[in-house]
Amino acid sequence: MNPVSAPSRPAALDLPKKKTGWMGLTALLLPYALGLLVLGLIVQDRGRAGSTVYVDANEMARTATTDNGTDGASGAVDPVCGMSVRAASAEKVVFDGHLFHFCSSYCRTAFLDKPADYAKASLTPRLSHTMRGLPTRMYQWALVLILILSFGVIELLAGDGRETGPMAARWNLTAWAPLRRLLASNLFPLIPRVVTSVLFLLVIAAGLFGNQNPAMNIAPLLTWTVWWTGLIFAVLYLGKGWCTICPWDALAGWAERLKFRGPRGESLGLNLPWPKALRSIWPAVGLFLALTWVELGMGITLIPRATAWVALGMLGMAVASAFLFERKSFCRYACLVGRVSGLYALFSSVEIRATKEACFGCGTLDCWKGNALGDGCPTFEYPRAMKLNTYCTMCTECFKTCPSGSMSLNLRPWASDLVVEGKPRLDEAALALILLSMTAFHGLTMTPTWAALLEATKAATGLSFMGAFTAMMAAFLALPVLVYAALAWISAAWARVKYRDIFLRFAYALLPIALFYHLAHNAEHFLMEGPKVLALISDPFGWGWNVFGTARWTVPPLVSLEGLWRIQILFVLVGHLYGLWITARTARRLTAGRGVLAVQLPMLLAMVAFSWGSLWLLKQPMEMRISGM
Repeated sequence: MNPVSAPSRPAALDLPKKKTGWMGLTALLLPYALGLLVLGLIVQDRGRAGSTVYVDANEMARTATTDNGTDGASGAVDPVCGMSVRAASAEKVVFDGHLFHFCSSYCRTAFLDKPADYAKASLTPRLSHTMRGLPTRMYQWALVLILILSFGVIELLAGDGRETGPMAARWNLTAWAPLRRLLASNLFPLIPRVVTSVLFLLVIAAGLFGNQNPAMNIAPLLTWTVWWTGLIFAVLYLGKGWCTICPWDALAGWAERLKFRGPRGESLGLNLPWPKALRSIWPAVGLFLALTWVELGMGITLIPRATAWVALGMLGMAVASAFLFERKSFCRYACLVGRVSGLYALFSSVEIRATKEACFGCGTLDCWKGNALGDGCPTFEYPRAMKLNTYCTMCTECFKTCPSGSMSLNLRPWASDLVVEGKPRLDEAALALILLSMTAFHGLTMTPTWAALLEATKAATGLSFMGAFTAMMAAFLALPVLVYAALAWISAAWARVKYRDIFLRFAYALLPIALFYHLAHNAEHFLMEGPKVLALISDPFGWGWNVFGTARWTVPPLVSLEGLWRIQILFVLVGHLYGLWITARTARRLTAGRGVLAVQLPMLLAMVAFSWGSLWLLKQPMEMRISGM
């Protein structure tokens, strides 16, 4: 039995390399200040009362009713675009004695041009709706701000390219003893994993056996709008927290070890080593591309049964890997959700790290090997030397096995891992570029521009729908990568730096732009359509139930369209700022302060181009995902 020393008591505020002062505190609080700002914008928007316009003077003398597809108290339907709106804050028009509600002043203006036509059309139920994009004036001002920020301003904050100063600030949350005891307990993460596993099985049952109308089945909305979009928001503040409570891994692990908690011990698994040729994240990249092809090409987000089969497919891969391979090889190498969130978690404001002083003299290596209290690191990380979030699943096994209390859960500044001097990897850089392309491609496929391009490709080539879609998807995913590769070559040639170093290291600097455009795009779904889950929880199968009394609710969006636009622009600007800042630090690190402009200018043009592309996509009208709702 290994001797156990008294757990160390790390300081609550750990600033390891140099005193950071108020700058460090500011860096720690910035993520939460931005979160409060977004919440403030939502609250302010919900408190706004929309104005009412009367078509003519005679209407002012008539009594307005609210019979245009709404109860007048919560939700309403825009007769122009078909979007659901919050009645209290919507812009309004009284026409022919009826009160109509609009997502924005733009739809109201369109209605006033042809009120009789739109009033008649509002009597017919609509199965789809189009969300207006950013107004031209707002789009132009955002672009001007990006240009101002891009040329010179961010250089003042770039620093010398090393991980010093404010970015070294840490707040050890596990200095609070109750939290440390919770993370070391066998009840965590068991209890939250049971909850997510029950929800997961509910989604599968609803998808397979429920009503196949996506407007009446909880599986598509809960999977693609609440979970998949909410996952990216969660990464900002919880890092790999989803992996902690992942139902795929939970169900696979319980089946393989024949028990719900505690270290693996005797199990049914073969514990084979993962094939050497696949010890990278290329398998996860391939699965990510395949899922996108299926999701967008076959429209599975509107097919409950297909949604269930995708979930079962992921479960099948996790179970097969648990029985065949050692530890959690699937999580490390092949899980597309874990690898996407893992790369984004480099930006996250939380981390699990070892306190190196407490590790001195430890000869047990229990955090790696495991002991009677818990397993060794399931993703083959060595906690004592771990510097990045990418492969840590935050399973908390190291809290259970460490005999010296070395492990800590820290708050930290955003993008801390992106300024760490580490060895860049081709597979991770490729995934970063694919994420940039993929998020933009998702947005593009929801615009009228995409429909026109797809039809033109089919006509010009004679390809089938899936053939044209596959060719167009490959082209649009490759285009940003090729543009980046060309600019990286120019940068390397000008600065006389190795092309490989430029290509790999600056790819990580693009992560904030991809992440925050992803957030801006997901905000459309999460804030506008996500609240409808409140109605579906009473009737998840679409069988006419009303378990919680919410089935007949008309649930409006959380924000108006104007409120959504402000949040989207804020996200794009924040992502651009962080991208510029990391680019400047990377350039200084690569050149040791010499020839910084030569290496940075092409990458600066890439940042501006990609952020402009994000704004352009947000300016386009979008077909919402669960259009039947």
